[in-house]
Amino acid sequence: MTTLATAVTDSLTITHAPADPELLDLAPGAELHWDDEGGHTDHQIVVTRGTCRVLDRQLHPGASVYVPAGVAHTIRAGAWGCRFFSVHTAHQEL
Repeated sequence: MTTLATAVTDSLTITHAPADPELLDLAPGAELHWDDEGGHTDHQIVVTRGTCRVLDRQLHPGASVYVPAGVAHTIRAGAWGCRFFSVHTAHQEL
């Protein structure tokens, strides 16, 4: 009987770690400005209620937008306000 012996090493490096998940409500017409000065954080936005405008795109419930690191953007709530889930993803080696 032959046995095989192999060494297994784990070389997995996580470089995008979710940080600061939030469920936010904006009043009608309110604006939230996001400025990633360091350029190290992506931003994922998922609308759950109402409408909002991000990067000149109108988002409705169920819609999402991904904003890459280093891109300043504004979230502007629509006429009935907006609720959205916001997740920042940090670029760091863990």
